[in-house]
Formats: sequence, structure tokens, C-alpha cells
Amino acid sequence: MDRTDDEHPDPGLPGSLRQDAMAIARPLTPTPPGRRIGLVGLAVAMSALLGGCRTTPPALRTPVRPVAPYAAVIAVAPLANESGVAIDPRTRAEVSDDLIASINQVEGWAAVPLDRTLSAMASLGMAEVRSEADARQLIATIGVDGILVGTITQWNPYDPPRFGANVLLIGDDARLRTSIDPQALYGRTGDADSATGVGTVRPVTDLVVDLDAVDHGTRRVLRDYADARIDVTGGFDPPERYYLMVFHRYLRFATDQIVAGLVERERLRLRSGG
Repeated sequence: MDRTDDEHPDPGLPGSLRQDAMAIARPLTPTPPGRRIGLVGLAVAMSALLGGCRTTPPALRTPVRPVAPYAAVIAVAPLANESGVAIDPRTRAEVSDDLIASINQVEGWAAVPLDRTLSAMASLGMAEVRSEADARQLIATIGVDGILVGTITQWNPYDPPRFGANVLLIGDDARLRTSIDPQALYGRTGDADSATGVGTVRPVTDLVVDLDAVDHGTRRVLRDYADARIDVTGGFDPPERYYLMVFHRYLRFATDQIVAGLVERERLRLRSGG
């Protein structure tokens, strides 16, 4: 009767090495089907995770910053409401604050805080800016080159949003045409320029806007605007959806468009000698 190798161990190999060799030679136990599927799923998940880590982030676009044709310090008066919709005064003040933030993004322009304008209005017993004479008084009291006044004409905070306004830039045209350092005037109050006085203050540029998100032209402008601000709109697809759903962000889009429009109108006015 033949004997197996186990009955005649090789005397030349230590016991531990013989056991290792036998373990290597022994056939592998098949992996249960359920466990194979689990391992495959784990591998796929790890691959997806690693692949996600290697995803290249979208390229960032730099928003276009308007460049004014002259340097100036500008105040913003609280906007009136002619939209036919009741708007809380604090909300209207927030729109004015957004206009101030938009002006401060313009290269060459600087805007004074709204509180400073409100303080000057209170000192003059002025509830709102009703006339050019009121604007002249405020410009002289605050010590700025111009003031932006206006009224809200369209207001719908629901998707699709709508915002409209008529705005008017009133200022000392002689000073607005002169390139000056806005920081040199910032903080000055109550000392109108003796060389020009307040008599030269007049309306210089007006603008009518109606940004209705139903309109495809408005949507195209909004999409370009949102594409340049994906750090704000991340997670929304398309990115402009964020502005359509969050009205205070849509208002910032609107005020940026208003100020950019004023800058362009001033550029054209000075180019034409108006």
C-alpha cells in the first residue's frame, strides 16, 4: 500500500517550513458569491471616491469691474416707492445699501455710508429727497460730488423676480469732470466748494431699468453675472437659479446693473461733450 508524503516527512525540512509549504500547496477556498459582490462594490466605490478627488474644479471667471470716466465721491439717498407694492422702509434702505456697495466696486468712484446721508437729512429736517434743491443741500452738507436719487417702479420678490427703478445722478458737473482723488474728499462734511458753490449742481445722468427675470435678455445677463460668481452660486445648476430663488441676491444683481449703466452713460455723455 502506497504511503502519502505525510507519512514520510522529508527529514531535511524543519517542521515549520513543511507546514508552510503544505499551506501554500493547499488549494484556495473559493470566496462566497455574496462576499465577491461586496468586494467589487467596495472597489467601485473607492475608485469613484478617488476619481472624485481628482476632479478639476471649474475655472473661475473674474467679474468685470466698471471703470468710471472720472473720480468722484457719491452719496445715495433712500429710494422712494412707486411700485404699487408695499415695501418696508428697512427693505428700501437695504436696496440703497446695495447701490452703495455697487458704487464702491467701480474703479474711480467711492460712496459714503447710508447712515451718513440719513444723518445729514435728519439735520436738515428732510424726510426724503423731493427736489433738486433738496439734493443740492445734501451735497453741500455731506461734502460729496454727487448724490444718487431714485424710485422703485417694479417689485416682485417671487420666482421669477422683477425689479425696476428710475434713478438720477445729481452733481456738481464741473467737479465731476475733473479727475480727483476720492479719498481726499471722503469724510469731509458741510464745506461746499467755494470755487463752484452749489449753483452748478444739476441732474447729469438718468437711467430707467426694468429687470424682469421672465425676459430672456435679462436671463442672459443674469447667467453671465452668475457664471462669474460661482463661489456664491456653487451647487445651483444653472448657477443663475440662486439669484432667481434668493431675492436679496437678485437685488444685488440689479444694483450692479444700475451702477454699470450709470457709468456707461456718464462715459458717453462726457465723450459727446454733454
